[in-house]
Amino acid sequence: MTSIIPQKRAKSPKPRRYTARVFRNEPEILHHFRIRWTPWLFNTPLHVRYQAAEEVYTFVLTNADTQSEAYGFFHLFVQTPKGISPFRASFGSFEIAEHLSHEDFDEWLHFIENFSKTLGIRSITLKHYPACYNPNRTAFIKRGLLRNSFGILQSTSNQHLAVTSCCFEEGLHASEKRRLRKCTKAGFRFEEWQKPIPEDVYQFIQHNRRSLGYSLSFSLEQFKMWLRVFPEYFRIYCVKDGDTIASLTIAVQVGEQVLYNFCPADNLSYRTFSPAVMLNKGLYDYCQKHDISLLDLGVSVDEHGLEKPSLRRFKQNLGAKNCDKLQFHKIIV
Repeated sequence: MTSIIPQKRAKSPKPRRYTARVFRNEPEILHHFRIRWTPWLFNTPLHVRYQAAEEVYTFVLTNADTQSEAYGFFHLFVQTPKGISPFRASFGSFEIAEHLSHEDFDEWLHFIENFSKTLGIRSITLKHYPACYNPNRTAFIKRGLLRNSFGILQSTSNQHLAVTSCCFEEGLHASEKRRLRKCTKAGFRFEEWQKPIPEDVYQFIQHNRRSLGYSLSFSLEQFKMWLRVFPEYFRIYCVKDGDTIASLTIAVQVGEQVLYNFCPADNLSYRTFSPAVMLNKGLYDYCQKHDISLLDLGVSVDEHGLEKPSLRRFKQNLGAKNCDKLQFHKIIV
């Protein structure tokens, strides 16, 4: 299914022409287009496929002549009468080329909305990636959505560390420096769990969450799938006291320059040591070694989406900065 979108430029004698295409349950179609940027993991065809939605439409904005290059793409998961992005991931939203104009984006968005109406979709909700991942594109997409009557359904503060040539300790609050020294003096060590046993990792995290009165947002089977299908992106890191795990996390490399500290959990018997400080130091050092410029610490909320001031304060004591993580919504009847 195809629609031609002309781009009118007053100063250009040969305006570029675009084609908006849409594909049903075929996210792999993206491999047929040249994409001049690296998509976020959660928007890659393989991850979209393994989100296991019954129906997903992949919208591609491409050049009208050869239809060989993608200037933007968007996965819309259908749960009639709702359209959402993503289905099972931390974020979805639009991915667009740097040179796309506001007019082009508006025309493409109108095409997506009109097509969605033909499917019986009456509202679209999307989670955008944290603004710190790509501030310029985030600002562009935000302006475009607001300009086209999308509203901000939720704005959550996300914390991150900018990875520089400076050592991790330089950004630490004095209290966290003391805790890090305490862990070091006790002989704790940071390491990657090279061949993790999924059941053991899951049980550790689940025990931590239950002890704190929370539930996990993913199942054991889903976790096993991540390790099996995306072993180079989903990795387990931990802080150990001898053979005992004091702290652990699932870290996800969601992009070439972003490592996401997705699901940290502590052995609560080590609470006085605060081994999570050493865990984050290990992740920061890993990022430095592998030229990753951003360590995403995630949002500081409980399972109901309410802010947890103590968690936010801890991340700020690590030197973390804040950015917005936005959800957008529009009724398209």
